[in-house]
Amino acid sequence: MGDTDQPLWRQAATHTLHASLILKAELEERLQDEIGLLLADNEALLNLSDGPLRMSVIARKLILSRGGTTKVIDRLEGLGYVERQPDPEDRRATMVAITDEGRRIRDAARKVIDAGLEESWAAHLSDDEATVLVEVMDRVVDRHHHGH
Repeated sequence: MGDTDQPLWRQAATHTLHASLILKAELEERLQDEIGLLLADNEALLNLSDGPLRMSVIARKLILSRGGTTKVIDRLEGLGYVERQPDPEDRRATMVAITDEGRRIRDAARKVIDAGLEESWAAHLSDDEATVLVEVMDRVVDRHHHGH
């Protein structure tokens, strides 16, 4: 990548970002072609698996704007994969719940993503390398969520 004169931490961050973008593009294309979903759609369905959530919580979990989250939920609702419900604790708020069809498509998407990850990712990592990556990425994500 022409960055050997850069500090190792910068090389690691740049390579991680580049690999992430490549992986995201490959998975997005595969998921769109085989299931008709975007990665953000899949993430929303995964986050709704444990029960209904408010739109603001979905936005935070997806790291999307309110407008971007509304587009994702509108698309999923149009496909019959989620439904909006009144919040029993606050009539002004709306909850979003996954439907049975949404669970079915989520499970199908999981198979497509797993196959893509095995080909594009797992084939290039040992278990020890994967363990180190998980530990490092968990620290980065934890810092993001806790602001440290």
